[in-house]
Amino acid sequence: MFGILDRYVGKNIIFSVLLVSICLTLFTFLINLIDSLRYIGRGSVDFLFVIEYCLYKVPSSFVTFFPVSILIGGVIGLGNLAKNSEIIVLQSIGLSKLNIGVSCIKSLLPLIIIVMCISEFATARCEKYAEERYDTKVYGLGISFTSSGTWFKEGDTFIGIRSIYNNAHLMNVIRYDFDGITLRKISRADKGVYEDGKWIMHNVIEHEINDENVATNYYKTKAWKLHVNVERLEILGEISSNMPIWQLVDYIKYIEQNGVDSSRYRLFFYNKLLSPLVMLVMLLLSLSTIFGPLRSMNMSTRVVAGIALGFGYYVLNQIVSPFSIVYGVPPIIGASFASIVFASLAFYLLKRKS
Repeated sequence: MFGILDRYVGKNIIFSVLLVSICLTLFTFLINLIDSLRYIGRGSVDFLFVIEYCLYKVPSSFVTFFPVSILIGGVIGLGNLAKNSEIIVLQSIGLSKLNIGVSCIKSLLPLIIIVMCISEFATARCEKYAEERYDTKVYGLGISFTSSGTWFKEGDTFIGIRSIYNNAHLMNVIRYDFDGITLRKISRADKGVYEDGKWIMHNVIEHEINDENVATNYYKTKAWKLHVNVERLEILGEISSNMPIWQLVDYIKYIEQNGVDSSRYRLFFYNKLLSPLVMLVMLLLSLSTIFGPLRSMNMSTRVVAGIALGFGYYVLNQIVSPFSIVYGVPPIIGASFASIVFASLAFYLLKRKS
């Protein structure tokens, strides 16, 4: 499956991609560290905790920047081969541009699988644990993320939330109020809306437990004062975008059964599903800088072009994805539009030189 030439081309590509990935991840870590220094002094947050907090963000940064690393690393790795006339030698012995591209894909495939596994099994867990630790340090507020929803602990009160959407709406909320170790009240609400610094819960059923009986009360609306605000929910919303694919599928089914628009989460789902395709598009773009019109340029120009292409892809994707939700475009189109545009550009550049 892997010939000598495949291994030789792959060695150059993998080394360059990993080097760029590590550099971008370290750079992002330093930016996050500097930004997170503002947390020092909140609650019991100190410098060591800030470092720990940023380290748990590393897997997410690595996965996020890996497609761009393929683009820039591919430009560097293949550029070094072209600089030493090794590309010409490979072509002279019968290898076409397609053969060289296939060698790159075969070499990067195990690395892509590893990155996908990190995305599915490590990213969300690390993000969740980081936020749990942060809330405990700052608010003394315990947060736990489970497959059935999100749980908060505030003093002697435990609150479970099945789903959160639009960062200001809660669905299917249950609350347990304790007096020491004695359960005093169980409350259930269909939904909650954040208004004027407090949560207005709708269709609330309360069961008050005393030594003699259990009293049940119903409220159309009732205000709950919780420490969890919209800003904290925005962070939880970012974490939800990193949920594994099977959890996203279950979450989408649940909120659709409750009549809630699932476009935002479908967009997350398709973005994760299409991420291997995005990586292949980045590889095609790197090949286009070697075999396309830019092949006569020097290495620094090609690297700058690669960075510009990667930045262009990121900007287009960030613009189109939200617009697809706002204007009711199917999420699959919003998630794939940038990949289709840049794949077409790569094929055009490759064909133009041939």
